[in-house]
Formats: sequence, C-alpha cells, structure tokens
Amino acid sequence: MASKSLDIVTQPSVELRSVEQWKSDPQIVSKHNPVENDFILRTVIENLNDGVIVTDLHDRVLHVNSRLAKLVGCSASEMIGLPACNFLSLIEGWSFFGSSTDVAMPSGSCEWRECQLRRQDGRQFWAEVNSTPLHDDDRNPIATLITVTDITERKWLEEYLRLLESVVVNANEMVMISQVEDDIDPLELRIIYINEAFVKVTGYAAADVIGRSAELLVGPKTDLEELDRIRIALKNHESAKAELIFHHQDQSYFWADINTVPIRNEHGQVTHFVSVMREVTERKEVEEQLRRNAFHDPLTGLPNRLLFTERLTQVITRSREQENNLFAVLFLDLDRFKVINDSLGHLIGDQLLIAIARRLESCVKRSDLVARFGGDEFTILLDNIQDESSTHQIAERIHLELSHPFNLDGHEIFTTVSIGITLSSTDFKCTEDLLRGADIAMYRAKALGKACHEVFDTEMHDQAMLQMQLENDLRRAVEREEFVVYYQPIVSLTTGRLAGFEALVRWMHPERGIISPGDFIPIAEETGLIVPMGQLILWEACRQISEWQRLYPQHRRLSMSVNLSSRQFSQRGTIELLRDVLKETGLSPACLKLEITETAIMENTESAMDMLLQLKSMGIQLSVDDFGTGYSSLGYLYRFPMDILKIDQSFISRVDTDGEKLELVRTIINLAWNLGMDVIAEGVETTKQLAQLKMLKCEYGQGYLFSKPMSAKNTDIFLTQANPLEHVSQMLPSWP
Repeated sequence: MASKSLDIVTQPSVELRSVEQWKSDPQIVSKHNPVENDFILRTVIENLNDGVIVTDLHDRVLHVNSRLAKLVGCSASEMIGLPACNFLSLIEGWSFFGSSTDVAMPSGSCEWRECQLRRQDGRQFWAEVNSTPLHDDDRNPIATLITVTDITERKWLEEYLRLLESVVVNANEMVMISQVEDDIDPLELRIIYINEAFVKVTGYAAADVIGRSAELLVGPKTDLEELDRIRIALKNHESAKAELIFHHQDQSYFWADINTVPIRNEHGQVTHFVSVMREVTERKEVEEQLRRNAFHDPLTGLPNRLLFTERLTQVITRSREQENNLFAVLFLDLDRFKVINDSLGHLIGDQLLIAIARRLESCVKRSDLVARFGGDEFTILLDNIQDESSTHQIAERIHLELSHPFNLDGHEIFTTVSIGITLSSTDFKCTEDLLRGADIAMYRAKALGKACHEVFDTEMHDQAMLQMQLENDLRRAVEREEFVVYYQPIVSLTTGRLAGFEALVRWMHPERGIISPGDFIPIAEETGLIVPMGQLILWEACRQISEWQRLYPQHRRLSMSVNLSSRQFSQRGTIELLRDVLKETGLSPACLKLEITETAIMENTESAMDMLLQLKSMGIQLSVDDFGTGYSSLGYLYRFPMDILKIDQSFISRVDTDGEKLELVRTIINLAWNLGMDVIAEGVETTKQLAQLKMLKCEYGQGYLFSKPMSAKNTDIFLTQANPLEHVSQMLPSWP
C-alpha cells in the first residue's frame, strides 16, 4: 500500500487548506505533520520553473503542475486521469513512461534525456526530461515522477555558437582572441584563441601562440608608431583599425588589415579583444608600385615631374624664410634624340636615356635632385648653391660628362644636351614660372646651336611675351571655334572589330597650321580655357557619333570616348551640359564614355564621388585615363564607380620587351577584372605588343597599329569600308 504521504500527493480530491489553518488546529498539528508537509511540498512543486507530472503504472496522470500544463499547451484539469503520452508526445521514438511492472526500474534508478517534444498545437520544443520511479515503503513501484525543463533557448544558443564557431574556424580572415587582464599592456595580453587562417598565414601553430601575446608578430618592419596608436585605443577600450606589417614565423613580412574590437560582459566590463586580420600584401605591393610610378620615371628610376615640382615648391617656400638660401633650376633637353630613336630604334633610345640619367646623377651632390620630366627632357634642382658661377660649373660638368660616347649594344653613340637655367634671384616667385623660365632658356640654348647652356634673363622676356601671345591666340581660337576633332579607333582585341572612337582635339591655327595638343592643352588647363574648349569638343563628338550611327547601321553600337579635364570635372554645370548634349544629339548615354584622369579624381575625393555617381545614374560609362601615371589609391579605386581602366602607353610601349612591365600590366588587368572593369591599352604600335595584350586577355586597344587619329572626313571613308581593320586581322589570323 502507498504511504499516507503518497496518498495525499496523488489524490487531487484532498481539501487544501492554508498553513495557518493547519497550524491553528491542535488536533492535527504535530512535530511531523504529514498534511502540512504535503501542502508545503505541493506548493513547492507548483512554483517550480520546471514542469512536473506524476503518473501511475498505467501512464495515467495523477498530478501535474501549472508549468508543465503551460509547456504542453493545455490545462492541468484536462490532463488528470488521461495517459501522459497524450500530452508529452515525443518527436522520436524513445519513451520515458512505464506501462507495466516488467519495465520497472531498480530502486533509485532514473532516466534522463534531451529530446524534442510536440505541444498540443503541433509546435515543437526542446526539453530536458527526467523520469524517476516512485516506490512504497516496501520498495514496490507505484508511480513515476517526470520533470520537464524547456531548453529550447539553450539549444538554439548552442547551435548558434556552433555555427558561429564554424564560421570563425573556416573564415578566410585571421581571427585572434586575447583575454583582458588588469594592468597589462593591451599588446601583451595572452592569446586564448586563433583560427586556422591565422595558422595558415603566419606559419605559427596554435601551440606556439596560445598563452603568448600578439607581439610575437612584431618585427623590424612593423610601424611602432602605429602600434602605439593601437595600444592607446585599446587602453581606452575603443576599437582600433590599422594596416600594419607583421612577420611570419620565418620572419618574412606580410601586410595585414587589422580590426580589433573590445568584447564586454553583461556588466559592461571589457573581458576580451577580438582581432580580425586580413592579409593585404598583394594589394599593398601594387599600391607601392603605383605610388612609385606616380613619383618616379619607370624607365630611368629618376623622380618624375610630379616629385620634382613638389620638391621645388618646398625649396621656394624655404628660400622665402631664409634669404641666403640660393638655388637654381636646370632644364635639359637632349639634342637630336629623335634621330637616334629613328635610326637605332626605341630600345637603344631607352638605353641611352637610362645611361644619361646615371651620368647626370654623378654630376651633382646627393642633396640635389635629378628628374626626368618626360621624353628626352630632364630637370635638375641645385639646392644651397654658393652663387651663379657654381651653377655654370655644374652645367659645364654635365656637358663634359655627356661628351664621352655611350656604348650600347655595340653602337657608339654621341649626344649633347641643351640646358636652360633659372636662378632663384630672378623675379619668378612660383614653381611654374621658374620651370617656364628654364624651359625658355633651354630653347634659347637650342637656337644658339645646341650643346650649350643659357641663363634666363630680361633679354628673354620677349620670348615669354611670345608665349603669352600664344595664350591670347588660344582665347581667340575658342571664340572662333578653330578647333577640330580627330577620331582614333578603339578596337576589340577579342574580335578584332571596331568598338568605338576616342575624340582628340586639334588646333587649326590660322597662321601656324595644325598645332599639337601637347603645345596648347597645358596652357588651356592653366588659363581655364579648357572648359569652353571641352564643351565644343563634347558637342561635336557626340553629334558626330550619333550621325555615324544613323548613317551606318552596322556601326550603331559604336561608342565615343571624350576626355573630361580636371576643370570640367569640377565644374558645377557639367551635369546639365551633358544632359543637354545627349538630348540635342539624340545619343544614348550608354554610347558615351567620359575619360577622367586619376589626378582629377584624387584632387577632391568627396566631390569626385558625388560627380561620378551622378554621371553613372545618367547611364554614362566612366573611364580612368592614363592609369598608373598618377597617384592611385586602391582604397579609393574600390570605392569609385568606374567602368574602364585605360593603361597608359608608357606601360604598353615596353610590354613586349620588358618582363617587369609585362607583369605590371598583368597585375593592372587582373585588378580591373576584380573590380568588374574593362581594360583599354593605349599606344599599341607593334604586333608583338598586340600579341602580348591578347595573351593577357586585355579587352580593348588603340594606337598607331590600328590607325592614327583621323579627321571626320577620313573617318567617314574608314567606316564605309567593309572591314576597316582588315590589315590588323591579317597580322593576327586568329581573329575572325
């Protein structure tokens, strides 16, 4: 028989009274009052967070608390007397309900399991179920006590953490977790976790890292100042981002993009730091190469025009503060260099330029600056000179050094140089004027027979006036519309077919004839005349391509590339102008490609982004012109919505002979692909260059190999031909 205490627990008809009522009855109250004990026990069970159910040996419900009833989705009164399996339905086939004495468990034994249960409305939940047999005084099983704990949230959290751990373990980015300890430098905190990517990149095994600090990655190339900045941020419990050089286990270095964030507990205290690192070595090397290209001549390794003008500006500023600081600018141009190029070829010409660069460097002090300005032009900045005579001595030394023959590939080559000099004692106060004065003096030296040097003085002022006359002529040329547009084909290197044209401006001077853009574009940029000139070119180019599309249906998809100068790019009315041009000419925006230089984009990145987004919204395609010759930040390049990269001809000219140039072009093309951009190679002049570009899978090309720039009339004739590029197809018969 069941004990009285069990009878009370399992009989729902027992009258429930308050503890005070029981205690006030002297006939009932005793030291071991079973009724009071049962009441307390039932009260405790009712207030448990776990669901509780008691069943007899036939699975019938004897007692159930409200928590269990809520879990299964029905009332306690509905469950009494019915089989428990009606309410606690398992998703899978394990049972915790005993139905006969054959399955009775030994004394004190119980069953425990995590399983999924189904509520009365069909919804599922995870539960921790404990099944315990109840016995009478003779240890005979008389009932089963089952407790049910809802662990759905815990199981979800466990699954979430499992998935999160899987993501971290298998992430491509390196993950490192450090534990915060009091009074310990943030960079010396113990590492408690690294993922597989960390091991793969750094070469350190987990056993080599766990328990040590992140300083094991610090090496001789690491920027310690940047580390200090990170240390301060972490001490203040702030996030820190940086790009740093770290070192592998073998001490070779790599670049890493690091983002470290503090992890706080429920009390807001920082307990850990999580660092996510991505190796960016390849990108940084490309940036460094592009940065070097921006400030150095790729052929000679000398500083280029940009670096020279920056250094000259600094010297001018210093000389204003220090009156005794004298300096001089030398502008050098090789005499008859074109003859050498034409007779012996560009390869020998390039070798000669390299050899001249080395001799020029030997003629000056280490503190002076020798630069290649472009083509066969060099500049020298002589800083802290004693007087004008010391400048003449340097010029004489240069003439003497260059008088010795150059032996290049079995050729003995003699060359001379014309030098123009501007002294800091002149009235010129800015970089451009000093360079212009030296340039004018150089042309005076050429006029006097070459192989000599001249110092700019007042006698040359008239020549400067002639330059001003050219500027005036340019202003009138804009008013009289003396400019004409020439068109150079852009060819698909995949099909060998015409893809479009680039519009190139020519000045039809009434007295001097056709003037090359190189002679007037810099003046137009400097004076702002490039804006009205650019508008004329834009109107005419769009009108002309629209007309050709109508006249020649087979070329209705031809595009027109038009250069947008820095000044035009920064003009507020440019967007309205483009809308008017497209509307008036009827040209589809998709057929217009605007070429914008890196310099124009980088001058003001915020306004540039706004302008580019507006142009993109109009459907116009955007091209980065002369890529690699200006300062390129890949971080910005990734941000800007550009469609095309135009590789400057300085890279293409040696792609068939210079392995380093070839690899650089390959890198640029791969970069463009990664950004979803097309590539156009400028200055394609030989079939070898073309073959290399096809091998690199460059999409488009333009250059003299395909066609020189043509007038509109000649372009008309060009388009009437059945296959205007047949001569190129014959060079590479793999084209259809």
